[in-house]
Amino acid sequence: MPQVRNWDNEQHVAELAELWDVDELTIPHWAPPTHAMQIFRYAEHGSIGFLWIAGTNPAVSMPDLPRIRRILAGEQTFVVVSEAYRNETTELADVVLPAALWAERVGTYTNADRTVHLSEQAVPPPGEARSDLELWVDYARRMGFADRSGRPLPGWSQAEEAFEAWKAASKGRPCDYSAMSYDKLRGGSGIQWPCNDAHPGGLERLYADGQFPSDTDYCESFGQDLLLGSSTSQDQHKAMNPDGRAFLRAAAYQPPHEPTSKDYPLQLTTGRTVYHFHTRTKTGRARQLDAAAPSVWVEVSAGDAGRLGPNEGDIVSVSSVRGELEAPVRIDHGRDGVVYIRSTTAATAAAPPPTSSPSPPGTRSASSRRSKAVPCGSFLRAGDGPSPASTTTASAPPTAMTSRRPAEPATLMPYRPVALPPRTVPDASVDLSRVAARR
Repeated sequence: MPQVRNWDNEQHVAELAELWDVDELTIPHWAPPTHAMQIFRYAEHGSIGFLWIAGTNPAVSMPDLPRIRRILAGEQTFVVVSEAYRNETTELADVVLPAALWAERVGTYTNADRTVHLSEQAVPPPGEARSDLELWVDYARRMGFADRSGRPLPGWSQAEEAFEAWKAASKGRPCDYSAMSYDKLRGGSGIQWPCNDAHPGGLERLYADGQFPSDTDYCESFGQDLLLGSSTSQDQHKAMNPDGRAFLRAAAYQPPHEPTSKDYPLQLTTGRTVYHFHTRTKTGRARQLDAAAPSVWVEVSAGDAGRLGPNEGDIVSVSSVRGELEAPVRIDHGRDGVVYIRSTTAATAAAPPPTSSPSPPGTRSASSRRSKAVPCGSFLRAGDGPSPASTTTASAPPTAMTSRRPAEPATLMPYRPVALPPRTVPDASVDLSRVAARR
């Protein structure tokens, strides 16, 4: 909930309802926030008939991709996507709304270290592209959303007005923005929350007084069972006498849901590379970044490679009960028994459909960041050179790490300003046949 409020605290819900002038029942608070996989399960069954996706690419990033893509392409849910570039998800949408990028709109951003920055509009968005704020406010106006007094909801339409409303909602909460303003944010290199009457210039270090936001009436969550995930009740939390103390909870080791076996002797894990973010929707279009890590590869330890046979750059097959992927090998300094694939391209690499039904509850597919058991892989054919893995990161071959120099010329090209054509935006499109079908 906004400003780290607790969905299970009736007073927190009442505060928001009063602030927004809406009925408390219009604020979802009857269950914990819905997990992304559960949202797609609801969409799969048609319980969610309208799904608006903004700022993410689930047709690549989610586990169990064949199922996710079937859900997005199905008739049971109408899918709208706000996006600045065409990607795998826009191709499955019923409606695509061209969205403005960060330099084409006004707004604030909060870093992981709590520093709030103001980003001014540098250039106008091309074509019909609009900021997410404009799109959502326009939608609200067309839908006729109103508060209890009959006024338009939300009661603002400009970025600075939205920031003022955000400040009002944050007052008194841990992430208090109430003493910030656009003028203040223009005066330096950002302000860290909390920024209020007690800390008008922001606060660099939290909890220096030994007090934590854990009081039952104030905390964001009452907690949950670390093994089962069941929620702790308000009374149970209060019985622990939090009184501003931090809770440090230990958990016993739990083995993976799918341990290794004779047929599946290796663990597959996924992660990121420094040269790409998420699904490469933008970084894959940057010439230097794409050249540094252009396509998928499989990282295998030197020990496993010596035992299994592939050489650097050879094409191998890695498979699980859910699917199979073919990619060149990077022999690296990793741990024996573990195979690594970068998640930003593992999902988009050519691969046959899964060899089993969708994941059962409580498991995740190999494209998640949790290790999975996979077979040792099979050698397919000799490669035509080194793998496309970077030689300047942790993916460098052992010789490069030992010598502190790349084993072959680094693939990252120096930055050279180039004249690029204007950015094109996705066409605003509607599949009328699917609209008719929904009606």
